[in-house]
Amino acid sequence: MAGRSFLRLLVDGAPLPRYDDVLRRAVADAASPEEIDHLQAEHTLALRLRDTLEKQRARQEQQRALVECAMELAEDRGDPDALLTLIVSRAQRLLGCDMAYLSLNDDADRSTRMRVMVGATSSAWKDVRIPFGVGVGGRVAATGTPFSTSDYFSDERLAHDPAVDASVRAERQVSIVGVPLRAGAVLGVLFASNRSPGPFSHDAIALLGSYAALAATAIEQARSRQAKDREVAALRQANAALRRRTVAEERAFAAHDRTMDIVLRGGGVQEVVTAAGDQLGGVLAVFDEFEQPVAWTPGASDEALKEMSAAAGGGLGGPAGGVHDGTYWATGLEAGTERLGALVWAPPDASAGIGDLDERLLGRAAVVASLLLLFGRNLAAAEARVRGELLDDLLTPNPRTYSSLAERALRIGYQPRRRHAVVVAHVRAENRRGLASAASDLAAARDGLSTVRDGRAVLVVPSDDPSLTGRRIARSLAARLGSPVTVGAAGPVDDPADLPSAYAEALACAQALLRLDRAGTAATAGDLGYAGLLLGDGASATGFVERTLGPVIQHDEQRSTMLMETLGTYFATGQSLVASAKRLHIHPNTVTQRLDRVKRLLGVDWNSPDHLLDVQLALRLHRLGRALDS
Repeated sequence: MAGRSFLRLLVDGAPLPRYDDVLRRAVADAASPEEIDHLQAEHTLALRLRDTLEKQRARQEQQRALVECAMELAEDRGDPDALLTLIVSRAQRLLGCDMAYLSLNDDADRSTRMRVMVGATSSAWKDVRIPFGVGVGGRVAATGTPFSTSDYFSDERLAHDPAVDASVRAERQVSIVGVPLRAGAVLGVLFASNRSPGPFSHDAIALLGSYAALAATAIEQARSRQAKDREVAALRQANAALRRRTVAEERAFAAHDRTMDIVLRGGGVQEVVTAAGDQLGGVLAVFDEFEQPVAWTPGASDEALKEMSAAAGGGLGGPAGGVHDGTYWATGLEAGTERLGALVWAPPDASAGIGDLDERLLGRAAVVASLLLLFGRNLAAAEARVRGELLDDLLTPNPRTYSSLAERALRIGYQPRRRHAVVVAHVRAENRRGLASAASDLAAARDGLSTVRDGRAVLVVPSDDPSLTGRRIARSLAARLGSPVTVGAAGPVDDPADLPSAYAEALACAQALLRLDRAGTAATAGDLGYAGLLLGDGASATGFVERTLGPVIQHDEQRSTMLMETLGTYFATGQSLVASAKRLHIHPNTVTQRLDRVKRLLGVDWNSPDHLLDVQLALRLHRLGRALDS
């Protein structure tokens, strides 16, 4: 009867006290000592059977938990760090311990480094390096076998390290077990620990070891997937780069074919710029050595061309190869040592930089543009002799031949009735080689004429500003010849009959610059101020007075004021306000007010040392002109 009761307890999974209760009742009812011994033997057997069943159930639960963990680890999370966190979290849950953590080996450094910890209360464990052979982790990493201690700091089997011990002490760890993460080689160590003393059971260590084997396989697979992902990403990048390169090559070949077609059918620089601009986007322009636009992409604004011209003349258009100033890309157009101009590109997005294809397209456009400009110059050089002969005849005072000369000019494309500047360029005798060629190129590029007289270059080019034209020609010739060039300029003139006198004035300006020790500069008679009066006739004097005192003279004429008389008196009295007021019979404040009006008309520096002599000389010439008129 008692045996059946113990069996019922086993079936029902009754707690231990129930077994003792059944034994006491059975012993109380026993008829003999032999029966009591039999009952006690059955009780012991039932307890052993119960313990066996409990262990089997525990193992089954562990197996179930391992299967669940294996299924979780098998999921592809794509993030290795997330996988490590999952491994440690499930290890803590499997063993029901205070903490679980994981380290990965660095074989080159002969250490294992902490990566993830669950249940930590501080950050002292992060990135802790555990040398092989040190502590629990170093021992497991070095030997590849599990190790357990019930009291870390009192265990004499362990080698200690200050940094490792500090992290253990910070988390108040006492009992620790570590098992290897092995997938062929040892990848790292999986730990479990408690903050109270006491050993981990053999079953717990075995369970952690089994789980570590699954975890190591998952880690190795994750690493393999990550490596494959990197390889795939690298292949995709290489494929994308190849596609881009293929597209770039196709564009480059298309651009080459298009530019060659332009050259072969006799096209010009404008067609090359338009074609290259279609490929590049943004604004593309070619400038000559005068920084004047020769060709540009359709739709380019005047303001954009002006800014690009400044870039072309500001050092960007240097040697071929290109220079970038943050806004524009520019490259010099050259033929040998000869500077032809510059190619300037304003990209659609200046901050994006320039790609290899863009650089190649710019370089190709620059080469073709240089060739076309050179062809044009060679053609112009062939016409230079005819143009030089024409200019020599135009500069010879013989009005009776002007009508026939005009017809000759029109036949070679020269328009004598346009406003022109006359420029005379002087260079030292030892540096004159190439002067005629350089002057011819510059004149032809501007639809002008050139010749050489008495070792000096004479250029007649369309211009409304002889002073600016003279400076630019001086700079371009100096760059071509490698020597300072002194330039005198005159004009503008729009009648061929005025060319001889303008030439004489420009020549006199150049000679005056040399006498004034201003070699290597450029100036007109107006630029020279009073010195320019020594170079011309009465018309020059009248122009000098108009440039210097014109606004004051007009003010007096329009408003019947006496500013000119006040100025004359002011200088006649040694620039004394009181003496001037006395002579004019007005108050000194009135003199001051009139001089303030003069300052507003002529500028704040009208009586500075640099302008004072010009003003006084203009006053004298004005008075002289009025006396002669009367």
